[in-house]
Amino acid sequence: MLWTEVCTQLSDPARRYLRDTFPAVAVQAFTATTEQYWHNWLSDDNLDRLSGLVVVLDTAGLPVAWVASNDRMFGGRKCFYANSAGVHPDHQGTGISSTIWRVVLRAAIAKAAPRSLYAVMRTGNPLVYGAWSAATGRTDATWPTPGSEVPEHVQRIAADAVADLGQADRLDPRSLVITDAYDDTEAGLWTQRPTSDRSDIDEWFASILGPRDAIVLVVAFQPMRILVGEVRRTMRRTLGLRSSSSRSSRA
Repeated sequence: MLWTEVCTQLSDPARRYLRDTFPAVAVQAFTATTEQYWHNWLSDDNLDRLSGLVVVLDTAGLPVAWVASNDRMFGGRKCFYANSAGVHPDHQGTGISSTIWRVVLRAAIAKAAPRSLYAVMRTGNPLVYGAWSAATGRTDATWPTPGSEVPEHVQRIAADAVADLGQADRLDPRSLVITDAYDDTEAGLWTQRPTSDRSDIDEWFASILGPRDAIVLVVAFQPMRILVGEVRRTMRRTLGLRSSSSRSSRA
């Protein structure tokens, strides 16, 4: 199910259905959260601020994955804010999340063209970091990165994003670390932080983040590069070829 203007498209019966079924799934994906946490996330005020919402249902009509996003102006630039995403553990590693993001991002990148699209998110998950940084196809389009300075325009984007979250006083602009970013729960989002297939990223996250901390991840996408990648992917699919997959690409 895809809603591109949540405020007007997501009906009252659909909202009630999500509130009845969604929280039980979300706590399986984010193990330190509570169902009440997700009931709050599903409030009308929060839902009406979303620019896009995708919910994947199983054959019984129950949610198994979701992606929520906002269109925002951060640092004087049009940005795609990745509000929330998750997959029930029984369906993780199947490519659901990457498929959803590809559809949602493709539309956002097309709207931003010919300018670059800056995707922004708050995350404490190294698997998410690895997947998004790999998605650009570049090594210089992800911030923060270990041992590298954060450019001023990215700092401005991050500052506006954190101010939008009401956490401006918790951001270190040099590292893009938000202290106590997930203060709605006692232990953050997970009882144990997820890991990626890159030990260097896992170790870096462990060294800079506490259980309730996060980074502001900023990733720049170039429309022409993405277009070429989509054409290649379509050709490979048409020819019956498959790329080798990794845990990061499935994230």
